[in-house]
Formats: sequence, C-alpha cells, structure tokens
Amino acid sequence: MSENQELIARRKRAAHPEFVSTFSLDALQERLPLRFPVPETVPPSPKRHYRSEYCYLGYADLACPTSLADLTCFEIALRLIDFSSLRDYLAQAYYAGSAKGQVPFDPVSLFLCVCLRRELHWGWRSLAKLVAGEHGTGWRRLFGFRDGDTPSASGLRYFFHTVGPEVFEELCPLFTDLLRQAGLLPEHSTFPGDPEERGVSISHDIMLHEARSRMRCGQVTDTCYQPAPRPCPAQAEGKEGCDCTDPACALACRWTTPLDREARLIHYAGRNKYADLPTPPDMRGRNVYGYASNPDRLLDDRFACAWTLRTGLHAANSDERNLFPNSFAYLRARFPTLKIGEVLADAALGFQDCLDPIWHAGALRMVDIRAAEGDDDRQGQLQRGYDDKGHPLCIHGYPMHSNGHDYRRRRTKWFCRHACLAPATQEPEAQPRPPAPECPYQAARYKYGQVVHVGRTLPDGSVRLAREVPYASETWKQRYGRRNLSESRNGTMEHMGLKRLPSFGLTHGRKENAIADFLDNLHTLGRLVQEATTLAFRRAAA
Repeated sequence: MSENQELIARRKRAAHPEFVSTFSLDALQERLPLRFPVPETVPPSPKRHYRSEYCYLGYADLACPTSLADLTCFEIALRLIDFSSLRDYLAQAYYAGSAKGQVPFDPVSLFLCVCLRRELHWGWRSLAKLVAGEHGTGWRRLFGFRDGDTPSASGLRYFFHTVGPEVFEELCPLFTDLLRQAGLLPEHSTFPGDPEERGVSISHDIMLHEARSRMRCGQVTDTCYQPAPRPCPAQAEGKEGCDCTDPACALACRWTTPLDREARLIHYAGRNKYADLPTPPDMRGRNVYGYASNPDRLLDDRFACAWTLRTGLHAANSDERNLFPNSFAYLRARFPTLKIGEVLADAALGFQDCLDPIWHAGALRMVDIRAAEGDDDRQGQLQRGYDDKGHPLCIHGYPMHSNGHDYRRRRTKWFCRHACLAPATQEPEAQPRPPAPECPYQAARYKYGQVVHVGRTLPDGSVRLAREVPYASETWKQRYGRRNLSESRNGTMEHMGLKRLPSFGLTHGRKENAIADFLDNLHTLGRLVQEATTLAFRRAAA
C-alpha cells in the first residue's frame, strides 16, 4: 500500500465510531492476553524440560504513549498475544517422540526467532549474533532465553528446516480463530449498505515470487528431471533445447535447477483477463521463473484492513482451475460457521471450475471478466444475446438495463425499457438511431419490454460472463475496488524480502511465505491497536 493509500486508510479508521471501542488498549484489556486456540487433540510435548522458557510478559508498556509510539507493530503484537499454547503444537512437529537426549530450547522461543528473522530480513548468522549480543537483551527477555545461552545459527536453521510447511501454513487459520474468539474479526459483510445477513468478503489474490535459483531453461518440466533418454520440451517448442547426450545429463538435464525442482516459468502480461487470447493486446509484461502464492484474505471495510485466513505457494504456472476449488473448499471446511458473502478476484478465476464453487457457496462472484476470442464480434454477440461484459442484449441488439439482483431467487433481472422506441440522441456527434423495428415486446402487456433473468448462467447457459453485479457498473467498481486492501500484501511481502525467495525449493518457500503472511497479520493487529490507543490518548488529553 502506498503512503497516500495508507494515510487515507488511517483517516478512515480514525473516523469510524467503533475503531477506538474495538482496538484500543482499554477496550481489549479484559480479553488480554490473546491466546491461540490450538486443537485439544494435540498431545503433550515429548520433552519435559527446556533450556529456555517463553513466558508472556504482559502489556504494561503499551499504556505509556511514548513507549507505544517507539514500538514496532511486531513488538506490540508480542505484548498482546500469549504464544504459550503453541508449545506442544510446535513440539510435535520438531522433537522426536522420545524424551531422551539433551535438554533442548523451548520451541516457542525458536519459533519467535524465526519470525524475527523474517521481520528483520536477516540471515541466520546475523540473527544468532543479535539474540546473543548486547543489543539482544530485549529479544532474549521476550523470547525466554537466558543470558549466555542462546541458539546458534545452525540450531535456528535446523528448527526452520525440520518443522514441516503444513505447521507454518496452519498459523494463519489459528490466528483467525484467535481473532474470532476475541470478537475482532467481522462475521458478516462490512461493505456500506450491505444487509447484516450477508457473509464476509473474501479476496483471492495471486503474487509471483522469483525462485532462489536462476533460470537456465524456460521450458523445464517434470520430465527434465528424469534419467535420459527423455523428451525435450524446449525442442518441441522449436527452440534449441538440449539433446541430453552429454554425461552431465544422465540423471537430469544439465539445464534444470535441481535446488528448485518445482520452479516454473510464466510470462505475466500485466492483465490476466487477456491471458487466453491468441493475440493479446500489446502491453508490457515480464517473465518470472519461480512460484506463485495464492492467499485468501478477509476484508474489513470498517477499518480499511485485510486479514489472511489461508495461504499457499505453488509453481508459477499452476492453473487456478486446479488450485482454487481445493483452497476454497478448505476455507469453507476450516471455518464452517463463517459465512462467505462474496469473493473478489482477478480474471485468473474467470473459469467455470472456479466460478461455480463461489456460486454454490451463495456468494457474489466479484471476479474480473476473462476475455475470450470472439467477444468483440458484434454478430456473435447478437446470436448469443449478450455483449463482452455479460450484459444481455435485446432481440434487436439494443443493450438492456439491470433492475437489481433478487437475492432470494439469486437472479438479476434485465429489461430493455423499449429502447427501440426511445427518441434518438440530440448530440451532434452521435450516430442517428435506426428506425424502430417490429418487436413483439412493444405490445402494451410488456410494460418494461423484453425481460431476461441472469442467475448462475446467462441465457445460453454460459457461466464465464455471468455475474450478480453488472460488470463495469458503478456498483461493481465500488465493490471491486476494495481489492486494494488485499493487494497491499504484495508490498508487504516485497518489504520482507520475498519478491525473490531467500531459500531454495518449494518446501522452504512455503515456509517463508506462511511465516510472512502470519507476520502480516501480526503487523495488522499491532498497527490497529497502536492507532486506536494513540487516538484514545489524544481524545483523553483534549
């Protein structure tokens, strides 16, 4: 989010009557500390004693305006949340089942170090020196380490490499449970004017991340990692490729990137809506060799913020038709009592495989239009009965008008308003209107002329352009424009050093991505509490 957008967001939050009463320190005191509601089925840790011991230290310094202003959002979050409940959860993923062996460090202490590394955008060696040095006194106190007994760089690295990516990817869902338990997450739509029974707004976004390895061949596929002889996808595309007769190609093609086996090349043209056109409009683009993250974020229009509910990382050329149905099903199963009222996404989800799950969930399909060949063919539009925006056309080709969406019947009514009988425009530059054709809907019994209903599909059964809110209308622009709340994550991830992943391989990349999304949630919580509490201080002093 740009500085100007952040300034607007701060002003919007400050103007909301419920902001201070929701996120100020006084409003949260009775619920502090916030605790992670980990599953009750998690067994006790196999280790009985630890060399470090994380303990929640309270939030006393947040009550001082000077101290509050000097703290980062991450430091504020550490004073609001008690991470102790994660101890057994992390221990199951890190320590062996046996209680034997040397006394290890508290897994919560190590986990917070991993978060600090991503927060500072540092390496393991620099992090270990900080925690052990004279400037790490405050961090040792917060994380539960004793002076002179802190983990080495290799120990921190081993913890990060040992814990599976699924454990880190569950942090955002657990944090969502924490927010819901504290009453800080909206349970229904916060878009102005929406009925209270409408569910929350979910934004599905995609961000490309360059792999740690440098690309050596843009056509690499899974077969390139098989023993020779093997087909060459580059030669199949008419490129030079590799014959793989060299001894270096025996086990895998020498042009692969073994440390990033799952990395793939994708050309991002800047607009997903034109990706499937045989000759897309000339626009600037870029090649990205690596991965793509696809988080689902909940929008809170009241306070101009977004919370990451679920995160994931995949090969850059992964098809959303295979990814989104599964991630959306996980989201609904993981939060069965959280009603979803709309899904906002770009044209990458403009396929029936993605649009239908949104429809079946009872949500609005606020998905950008995916262009297809023939959309601009006027004769084709007349034959199918709608234009390239999914707006129905009357039998004579005049554009029809939306009369609103019936949420009970789940259909939008369109009518022609007797457009063929309307007088021609008086503007000199406008083309004269042709004579009114013979039309059966001109009869008196058709008060509004021809009527068309658009539900899950358009009249010809097509789903691609069917939407509840008319595409490109003022209502659409207002609702869809809120995606910038979610897309602010892209700048946050780049600030954390994840535009190009710092670790090799999809497994490590998933961990880095999950920790960064978790930190983004912590930053949002800390920022909201800092702003609301500061605002409360100012009002009390006035």
